[in-house]
Amino acid sequence: MTFCNGSKGIAVVRRSLSLYQIQRYQKPVPFILTSSESTAARPDKIKIPPNLKIDPKALNSDHSPFKKATKILQRDESDNEEDVGESEEDVDESDEESEVEDMESEEDEPEDIVFVPPQPVYVVPLPERLSVNIVDKSDFSTVVGSCTLPTVLFGQDPIRVDIMKRVVVYQRNKKRGKRKSKTKTISEKSGSGRKVRKQKGTGMARAGHSRPTHWRGGAKAHGPKGSIQDYTTKLNKHVRKLGLVHALSQKLKEGNVIVVNDFMIESHKTKALFQSLQPALPNEDKSSLLIVDWANEDEDGVMGRLPVRLIVASGNIPRVKVMSQSFLNVYDLLKHDKLAITQSAIEALEGRLDGVTY
Repeated sequence: MTFCNGSKGIAVVRRSLSLYQIQRYQKPVPFILTSSESTAARPDKIKIPPNLKIDPKALNSDHSPFKKATKILQRDESDNEEDVGESEEDVDESDEESEVEDMESEEDEPEDIVFVPPQPVYVVPLPERLSVNIVDKSDFSTVVGSCTLPTVLFGQDPIRVDIMKRVVVYQRNKKRGKRKSKTKTISEKSGSGRKVRKQKGTGMARAGHSRPTHWRGGAKAHGPKGSIQDYTTKLNKHVRKLGLVHALSQKLKEGNVIVVNDFMIESHKTKALFQSLQPALPNEDKSSLLIVDWANEDEDGVMGRLPVRLIVASGNIPRVKVMSQSFLNVYDLLKHDKLAITQSAIEALEGRLDGVTY
């Protein structure tokens, strides 16, 4: 926090200050900044000069402890005692006068900035973390049972962020693939090598052949070179499996794993599915959900190990993606906030990732 001279001083709240550093998963605890009272008796109060103002950008930032700050005007104890001693008749007669006096006094009185500093909420330790509830597909707020998640998938600690980063880079490079477009260089461009005009005496710039890059119809400088530009990289299959295991463990550590009994819904309507997913999407504008299933192919209404009604109903819901466990990857796990996975998908994942050593 820095202080500026003058009546329009601005206080810049820096994220690097450990005193105001915000951590994730927090509970509110009241905290006061005051400019009038002494800070010796109250160590939780920080004295600020009367010319200090908080930058509006700091108030609106998601990383600022002053985001939910509210200003409360202080009242002198003497004024409060006089207000208590006044009778009801005097209060009715002096309403207009008190309003004018309050408006004048508010300009001179110091202000308190009351905000809620963050408090960390600690993660549930292993192996208690592996015990989760099973929710119903029709309503994610309804618990129908409980289960213990396999340690090989969700019990990795500490989380290897470096491995997940390598897998994400590998996936993005593989999606980029090879560059198919290609442009012609000067040697490949058709045209004569004859000198266009004489070197001097024309008043124009000197020119050689008719295929330079800055001429119309000429060659392209530093253009794409076709299949020569290959952006794909190599990564061992074992490392890719290891990254997926650590991504699943990270989701459970954050508390963002929802175990569902199954997704064989009765209706293909988007509204019905959206209402059942509301507990997993608290913020409609920002929350995202990844649904992973592994249905039985012998059942009716299943295509590609996914229920057809689920695919149709979720197609028009923003930030909701449906995939089978065979396509589950690190990039999609990190991209979405929450993971809704069925019991059958967990069993199939455990068989697919069996034998991964750490």
